[in-house]
Amino acid sequence: MKLRNRVAFYFVSRLFWLMLIWGSLIVISTLLFSFFLGHNKIETPRLLISKIVADTAVMDQQLSINSKTKEDLLKNQMWLQVLDEQGNEIFFFNKPKTIPNHYIPGELVSDYLYPAKKGYQLSTWYENKNNQDLTWVLGKPMTSNKPFLYWMNNLWILSIILIGILIALFFGKQLGAPLLYMVSWIENLSKGKYEEPFRKFHLKKHRLNKAEYKTYQELMHALSKLTSTLQKNTEERELLEKTREEWMTGVSHDLKTPLSVIKGYTVLLSSTEYDWEQDKVRHFARTMEERVEYMEQLIEDFSLTFQLKNEALPIQREKKNLVEVINNVLEQLKRLPESENKMFSFEPNNNTIIFNMDERYLKRAVENLIANSIKHNPPNTKVTIILHEDSLEREIQLTIEDDGVGMDQETVERLFDRYFRGISASSNISGTGLGMAIARQIVIAHDGYIEIDSKPQLGTKCNIIFPLKRVR
Repeated sequence: MKLRNRVAFYFVSRLFWLMLIWGSLIVISTLLFSFFLGHNKIETPRLLISKIVADTAVMDQQLSINSKTKEDLLKNQMWLQVLDEQGNEIFFFNKPKTIPNHYIPGELVSDYLYPAKKGYQLSTWYENKNNQDLTWVLGKPMTSNKPFLYWMNNLWILSIILIGILIALFFGKQLGAPLLYMVSWIENLSKGKYEEPFRKFHLKKHRLNKAEYKTYQELMHALSKLTSTLQKNTEERELLEKTREEWMTGVSHDLKTPLSVIKGYTVLLSSTEYDWEQDKVRHFARTMEERVEYMEQLIEDFSLTFQLKNEALPIQREKKNLVEVINNVLEQLKRLPESENKMFSFEPNNNTIIFNMDERYLKRAVENLIANSIKHNPPNTKVTIILHEDSLEREIQLTIEDDGVGMDQETVERLFDRYFRGISASSNISGTGLGMAIARQIVIAHDGYIEIDSKPQLGTKCNIIFPLKRVR
């Protein structure tokens, strides 16, 4: 069942049960109320009070009843009151001291309907005599302990109220607890606290499947996934910020070094104290040119990595011979000072391997990967490049392998991170920290992927796979 339907069913079912329980309580209360206050309420026969009314005589504005009626009232432990229009007593016989001599409107009705309230039952009769509107009230004590039943009824009403409050709290918890819990969770996320709020039943795993929380299981799972993602992103961002600061420190140092060289030579050339020979001037110019090229490379790497990250690199692919491209890159790298005392081997399985590429950027990626093996390994390291076209698998495999110092697992995992510059005893850290990240992004832009296998003192193996589109 979908989340929307399940939530709707959950709310409707709980409201149904709430209404059913409340309805049952109201019915039970009504029945018990009638039982406690009206049980055994035996009204004095109307014939008897009507006979008393008929036997009541009015003489000189005074009321009286005959001796037989008085005898019957005494025998049955009953009393008689006669009230005028204002509810004031104008005649009584055998009336207990606790019985009032004045009744307010509605009081007689209440005492008649609920005899247990005061411990006696009443019968009333209304009639006009001698142009007076009179009310006869015939009373009789209740034989059972009806005041006790009355207070029992009050206790029951109080119990009903308490039960109602408990039921409301129970259903409120069932309906509201998961929502409040998720609101608290979202509030934590908004405050940057990427963790699930504490639940009392976390310590009891068997309670995690409670119905009220299970109803929102997809939403809870989504919040849990969002929390993990935000926490991971925060950790990665903090690591990136830390790495970026370290990288900026390194780049600042790398820029200062060539700038200080250029500045030094410009000071020497502009000095009037010396008259430099032509060969010396050319030497100064070549050194400054090399430093300028290095700074240009640094700026270009910085721009290129952000273009690749934002997929804004204008890749223009055309079919080229990959063997020739890699061979040209290798020949250029062999002329580097770091390539001295290193051995190189290039082993293609065909002289011509056609690949749809952007030659400029792919050369840059291959150059960065091979240069990584050259610059970070000691003399006498053997660097092997294997290029293999697999017609059956429809892919091109490029392997760059060396038997140098290798890398630990942490370095392998972070090798393609921007700004990361691995440190080893035989390497310098004058690079930008962007070369491997640039290489990986260029390979991905050519629909390929890179795998690195390396162990300390056992060398490094870099596998690049380029899938070939099948010809239909």
